[in-house]
Amino acid sequence: MKKEIWKDPQKEKSLDGAQSPLWFWNDRLDEKELIRQLEMQTENGVASTIPHARTNGGEGYIGGYLDEEWFDHIKTVLEYKREHKEPVWMYDEIDWPAGTCNKTITQDERNREQYLSFTREKIPAGTPFRAQLKDLRGKPLGKLKEDTDKSGCAFNIFILDAETREQYDITNYFKYLIFGPELEFVSDRDALAYIAKVRVDAYEYGGSNQVNYLDASATGAFLSSTYEKYYERFSSYFGSTIKCFFNDETRMCNPLAWSRDLPDVFRQRKGYDLMPHLVDLVLPGEKAGRTKCDYFDVLAYLFQENYFGEIHRWCEKHDTKLFAHLLGEETLYGHIRYSGDYLRQNKYLDIPGADHLGKGIGSLNIKYTASGAHSYGHEMTAVEVFAGCGWDFTFEEYIRMISWLYQQGMQVIINHGFFYSDRGERKNDWPPSQFFQWQGWPRMKEGNAMVRRLHYALTGGMNEMDILVYHPIESVWLNYEPDLNYTHGFAEGGFLGNGQAAKIDKEMQVLMNGLMSENLDYELMHKDACNNFKASGGKIRNRRTGQEFSVLILPMCRVLPVEAARLCLEFTQQGGKLIALDEIPVYAMPREKDKELAGIFQAIKKTGNLVILPVEEKERLYAYIRANIPAPVTIVEGTGKTVNSHPHYPDYMIDPYLHNGENITGVQFTRYVKDGKRNTLFVNYGEAEETILVKLEAEEIPEIWDTFTGEVKKAEVTEHVGGYYTVRLTLPCNYGVFLVG
Repeated sequence: MKKEIWKDPQKEKSLDGAQSPLWFWNDRLDEKELIRQLEMQTENGVASTIPHARTNGGEGYIGGYLDEEWFDHIKTVLEYKREHKEPVWMYDEIDWPAGTCNKTITQDERNREQYLSFTREKIPAGTPFRAQLKDLRGKPLGKLKEDTDKSGCAFNIFILDAETREQYDITNYFKYLIFGPELEFVSDRDALAYIAKVRVDAYEYGGSNQVNYLDASATGAFLSSTYEKYYERFSSYFGSTIKCFFNDETRMCNPLAWSRDLPDVFRQRKGYDLMPHLVDLVLPGEKAGRTKCDYFDVLAYLFQENYFGEIHRWCEKHDTKLFAHLLGEETLYGHIRYSGDYLRQNKYLDIPGADHLGKGIGSLNIKYTASGAHSYGHEMTAVEVFAGCGWDFTFEEYIRMISWLYQQGMQVIINHGFFYSDRGERKNDWPPSQFFQWQGWPRMKEGNAMVRRLHYALTGGMNEMDILVYHPIESVWLNYEPDLNYTHGFAEGGFLGNGQAAKIDKEMQVLMNGLMSENLDYELMHKDACNNFKASGGKIRNRRTGQEFSVLILPMCRVLPVEAARLCLEFTQQGGKLIALDEIPVYAMPREKDKELAGIFQAIKKTGNLVILPVEEKERLYAYIRANIPAPVTIVEGTGKTVNSHPHYPDYMIDPYLHNGENITGVQFTRYVKDGKRNTLFVNYGEAEETILVKLEAEEIPEIWDTFTGEVKKAEVTEHVGGYYTVRLTLPCNYGVFLVG
């Protein structure tokens, strides 16, 4: 790193993208006022911006959207930015979620989210149950002859024995009458009937904001209505001034999302027909759970390919990038509920993103996003932050949060937001503004300089860590019992009813937070990115980033994809350490690989490099890791850990997660390698200065680079033995310093 850039980062144009606020267009716009506000941003080093119209329930933006008036305002911004050689991101919607084009795309029912519903009826023994057969959309099947092959028919009724849960073949209970087959079932045992239907919510009752993200044609309609309109008018700005599109808060609104081609894609990818097994999606037990594993795997794939993949391919063709953040990033429950598999949705994002509401720190949404990005080799990440912090939000809280976000793996700060106006109720739209209306605005230039320094130090290299943790989403799929009573938008939603699913989610949160508290940094590996990792020299190497890991943890992985199992075998055969928490896997994906999985883990046991620990015994885990990983940086005296006040969430869905009240205290450090040097970021999250002794591996006397003041000085060395220096480090509170060497 160059010291002249560190000391005066606002002169460095390559750092202009480090901070890119959402600029809330929340009133009637005036060209002179737009220019005035752009100039204020430039003067304070905030070079990038994201114009974002917000209606705020009717008391917000006044004007047209994607009409000539709108594009005149956009042109004003683009001309200013071109003149000043500053970047712009395009927010691709008015309000949110993305994909509706101001709720016009969803006027066409074909573009609205489809989802499965199930009603359950008890059938007492000896009681006849009659029903008219329909398809999943509620349409009568019509005439079927008795000798017709019915194996491919999508019947909407499933009947199960109430005790054993064995499914009856309902074709044995057909009566062939004048209008086609009707069902008449009777048994000497109690039974249960599940009646399935594919539904679409009415536009007026929630459907306007429910896009079918699994359907490429809906995505195509969105691209045509929005992205193409920008390109038609401003193609000369793409790539030079328009750098990125911002895609906001997409999610599955209903628990069991569906699309017209899901059954066909399922058959192609899984080798069997989902339709006869559809009822498994709402049944308990591991037999039904295997179907759920396949369903959510396909759902996540469709979201990845038909929404983010389609938009990414458009952006790539038009010389711009794609940023997005989703919902429910904090927990495994949220990952399943909103996207099937959250980490997978980072594949096509040029800049993977997170959302962080409220002023608390210590949650896992940021770490999940950074790991998801790195698993695909994406370096740049960004976080939308500060919404809901309140007007009493201080500058000290502001820089403390930024320091934590960068330490967790973020590289761009997206302020939520810079308010064009705070007139009337506009001031209450998830405040505060961090613009000229805010008490901290007079110090924004200092804050921007710190953001630029952090961006500079934490890009162009790689996060250095020793621990890889498998993301056990499949094992939650196996046990997941969806609550069909909730759609989207609630304070406290459905419980994660299955005890094992809830346990995996909770223990995964405790594990991830615990590792960070112990200053044992880690990354996550997941099914879709397994092929980006390889075993080499007794370590697991990320082929895309160059990161190398000495320990792999399998947390409660009853299900493990076969490609991950094969990697485990190669790793342990080379001497790598594998830690299974609670159990070793017993089910493979795909399911026909169960025998291979069993053989793999028999071979792994013979290597002597597998340890099985109870998931609750975290201290044993930490001790084992420390005993088996040589640490290039350790705190040898003083506060060496952090305490997280909120190690896990309750076992019900929260929408949205508001982080007020969450906190960490103590000292945390993370390592980043750039230009052949290790930049170790230390942040003191306490309320007073902390002095610590740090032992680190270095070729020369380390330097201290202060992220807030820009000061660079030699570290105070207390001991130098071999290739290790011990230095005394005094840490300010609220922001971080780098130990470089």
